[in-house]
Amino acid sequence: MDASVPESSAVTPRERLERVRPAMAKVLKKVEKSWRQRVGLAIDRAISLAGLTQKEVWVRLGHSTGAQLNRWIAGTERPQFDALFALDDLQKPLVISLATLAGLPVRTSIEFEERKSA
Repeated sequence: MDASVPESSAVTPRERLERVRPAMAKVLKKVEKSWRQRVGLAIDRAISLAGLTQKEVWVRLGHSTGAQLNRWIAGTERPQFDALFALDDLQKPLVISLATLAGLPVRTSIEFEERKSA
């Protein structure tokens, strides 16, 4: 290296990165875990709204046990929404539960069609 370059500027990007304290990563992990737990509760609510049991859901997902579904609901593992949305019975309840989680207003309406008597 050139002798005129101060030694402090000779620090490599990797060395600078190693000096970074991981405090922010820990905070993000806590936020992420909290969020996953709330999403898990929304999944559990959707299953209930669909009138299904957890066992029915994991069997339909093709899992041999309910361990993975339990981890999704507990918030210890990220849920596979593509698998959950593949279950027709769970699509609308999932949308309702996730919309509620996001703070969106959800209204349920019932419409009746009048029948004319013969």
